[in-house]
Amino acid sequence: MAHQGKPAYQQIASDIRQRIHDGELQAGDQLPTESDLMEEYGVSRIVIRNATDALQNEGLVVKRQGAGTFVREQRPMKRRISGDLYGKRPVSSPVRAATEASGRRGEYESSTRRTTATKAIAERLAIDPGDEVVRTSYKFFADSDVIKLSVSHEPLALTGGTPVEHPEGGPVTGVVPRFDLIGLHITSVVEEVTARAPRPQETESLKLPPGVPVIVVTRTYYVGELPVETCDIVVAAHQYALSYTIPIPPAEAAE
Repeated sequence: MAHQGKPAYQQIASDIRQRIHDGELQAGDQLPTESDLMEEYGVSRIVIRNATDALQNEGLVVKRQGAGTFVREQRPMKRRISGDLYGKRPVSSPVRAATEASGRRGEYESSTRRTTATKAIAERLAIDPGDEVVRTSYKFFADSDVIKLSVSHEPLALTGGTPVEHPEGGPVTGVVPRFDLIGLHITSVVEEVTARAPRPQETESLKLPPGVPVIVVTRTYYVGELPVETCDIVVAAHQYALSYTIPIPPAEAAE
């Protein structure tokens, strides 16, 4: 198991959590029985129960007496925001601009690697699970405090071998200018905003107090109907309000 050094139940919970996150286990799916998990991980029943209890406390699973443990159905209230959210040329780092406007130093760090698409990411990018993607993880800072986490995925079939394959290492940055450079013009952006319990790594990175949820913005850029980039943005719910300005096009002149 990964994360050696942690208690066994935390390692098992982390493994199952990742299966849910990757889409291998989806809403309504039943987890393997306690006996099956005991055999898989080579641990006692109490360790398995501690692991599933931890996942239940995070709101990821629900235990049904006499039936088993199931991936919890997430039913967030979703509101679709329509309109030109980003304009023709969005700034490459609006977070930095907003941070510096508040009088704090805005910085970020990133890490990019090639990997393969999980089932969940493949569905969002309209590719096959296992297809190669470019994955970039970001941490955004205000002075020395981490204020936002973000992970983006792009199909390698679109950017591989081009000047913009590395999102932060090419001649331009920002999703729209980068894809413009290779002849793919972004036509729309779809965002879904939800709230959930934080994962352990998010709690640690964002220094979240107990009981504070996170806001997750799932953002996908499209060229026509083709998704070309998708990302997950995570911020602390007690520190952020999401504010959008949506231009209204002028009414057509009467004939």
